[in-house]
Amino acid sequence: MKRTSKRTRKFWSAAFLSAAILGLGAGWGVGQANAEEFTEALGPFMRAGDAPGYVLVVATPTEVLAVQSGNLANLKKKRDWRPDSLFWIASQTKAVVAAATMICVDEGKLDLDAPVETYLPELRGLVVAEPQEDGTTLLRPTKTAPTLRQALSHTAGFRFITPYQETYGIDSLPVRRLMKTVAMTPLIAEPGTRYSYSNLGVDVAQAAVEAVVGKPFEDFVEERIFAPLEMTDTTFYPSAEQLERLATPYGWDAEAGRLKPIRFEQMPSLDDGSPRYAEGGGGLFSTAEDFVKFYQMLAGRGVGANGKRVLSEAAVETMTSKQTGAAVDAQYGFGLTVDDRTFGHGGALGTQGVVYRDGTVGVYLVAVGGTPKQGEMERAFRNVLEKIATERSQKAEKGAEK
Repeated sequence: MKRTSKRTRKFWSAAFLSAAILGLGAGWGVGQANAEEFTEALGPFMRAGDAPGYVLVVATPTEVLAVQSGNLANLKKKRDWRPDSLFWIASQTKAVVAAATMICVDEGKLDLDAPVETYLPELRGLVVAEPQEDGTTLLRPTKTAPTLRQALSHTAGFRFITPYQETYGIDSLPVRRLMKTVAMTPLIAEPGTRYSYSNLGVDVAQAAVEAVVGKPFEDFVEERIFAPLEMTDTTFYPSAEQLERLATPYGWDAEAGRLKPIRFEQMPSLDDGSPRYAEGGGGLFSTAEDFVKFYQMLAGRGVGANGKRVLSEAAVETMTSKQTGAAVDAQYGFGLTVDDRTFGHGGALGTQGVVYRDGTVGVYLVAVGGTPKQGEMERAFRNVLEKIATERSQKAEKGAEK
């Protein structure tokens, strides 16, 4: 048996691993054995001091099957990560913006193939930056104006964020004021010709929604998505009580060989108290138990687990199918990566949301960035979820044959 290092033993003795398993639905192919598989797959990373903790949920469109938390004691606040721990879900926010956009499409307020300048006149006259052989850069007008469909599928040519956001944070400007900095930021590719992952494209869609509904984006998604789905713990602006439950983010101290607390680098305002604004590319906070309701709605073709319809079936089909165009290979819908079997999205500090097209839903929340075993731990979660989804599919097939 491999011996545990003194550092790891000390780290382990000061903390502990726990697992809470609730609401298991063995009839769906998720039972005690499956839950224990998550513990077996993810626990070693914490025992070795490679990760501070996780919270995960497995669900169907109508039922939560398992909620599990495994953790070391929070090194900063000396608290455990629990099912109600709040996480920065970062780029999983993009799917919420896509859903808000599709609500407006359902209602005829937005046209996916209209140029974004139709709704945001400040974005007229965008230019593309083209590198030249002599090392200079040529700025030229776009051949075609970027559309809302391209903005949501990362093919509009927008940069990841603006230089202003790089300096002050992604949430440092109200979204309509942010559009003025977008207008001054050259595109990096001709619209429709290349996939380039971009917060700005999603921010553009957010601004378009705000323009046509006539109210702040955060109010619109609260009224049309969060409240109907009973998502009471999902917000751009965590309350004092929610911040008490916020999972401290961790990175890796290579010199010391251990985890260390880090800042929310893309949102320094969380640490320094600067004004913050709703940012669609990555500004939401949520819990695993709360955000799974959003993915259950998508898995339910627009209907939440509580029976309330938020999106049309056609809207969900659009969001969850390839929207990047024939000329682009990347498999991306609206706010979601897509393939034949799954759709979902990740977040900057390792969070994941996965929906299998047969109805298995998985949400995995962590708060780690740049740690050596981060990718391995994520794959361990996905492997167990894949096994559960496969077992559920096989059971469904056998039931259909009888």
